[in-house]
Amino acid sequence: FIPQKPYMLLGSLREQLCYPTEVKKFSDEHLTSVLHEVNLKTLVDRYPNLDIKQDWQRLLSLGEQQRLAFARLLLNSPKYVVLDEATSALDVNTEKHLYELLNQRDMACISVGHRPTLKNYHETVLEITENKGWRLLPAASYQFTEN
Repeated sequence: FIPQKPYMLLGSLREQLCYPTEVKKFSDEHLTSVLHEVNLKTLVDRYPNLDIKQDWQRLLSLGEQQRLAFARLLLNSPKYVVLDEATSALDVNTEKHLYELLNQRDMACISVGHRPTLKNYHETVLEITENKGWRLLPAASYQFTEN
């Protein structure tokens, strides 16, 4: 489950990336590679030592935190992922890139969000309607409406 504002623990960049697994599970090369994949190369450039401890929640923008959360997903490779406004601070090109990375790894995604572009990464939309109603619709033909 990845919320709009990902959990950032106090610790090293390595600990951030590996959370919630053991830090010894991944090599430096693997961690650095994943940071590059999620467009956080500048973070690697600024902090080449993955063991440096920082207040990442304050140091990183929300968009960087969201990309770091996607790096965690890529490292841990769950079968299913729930993304709750997990790309809200990102531009649509970065959002597309991150969803493509999840798709390449065959992760089933459930997205909660208001961005019309999200339907591009799903087959079905669950729309919650008035009076506790709901309906399932094909994503390809779904039209977002402003409420």
